[in-house]
Amino acid sequence: MDNKKLIEQAKAAREFASPALSGFKVGAALLTKCGKVFTGCNIEDPSGIGVTNICAERCAVVKAISEGYKDFEKIAVVGGLSQLIFCTPCGACRQYLNSYNPNIIVICLDDDENIIELPLGKLLPYSFSETF
Repeated sequence: MDNKKLIEQAKAAREFASPALSGFKVGAALLTKCGKVFTGCNIEDPSGIGVTNICAERCAVVKAISEGYKDFEKIAVVGGLSQLIFCTPCGACRQYLNSYNPNIIVICLDDDENIIELPLGKLLPYSFSETF
């Protein structure tokens, strides 16, 4: 699947986001090596307790794993598009993705519809899985 199609699925998932605290909607689309796509959106609990919030990327991963898929190829991440920056996974999501595929490709979009494609290792140097 090409990056633009994956981004479109991430944009569609973003519409379901529930950013009760941040007001920042994020959508993700996770592509498995067999070609199946799992989407996710950020879901925040109004109680403000951090452990009850989930990012779009982890939402997509949890959906995939709960259906028996663990071989991931790439993930598209689309933020609120209210600024001219790329919305990349947070540190927790980077480590979470790394746990399943340290070589996953991360695709991000900015407000001008520019696309960047990065290997996770560029976003997460010296991950927990690496030895020094």
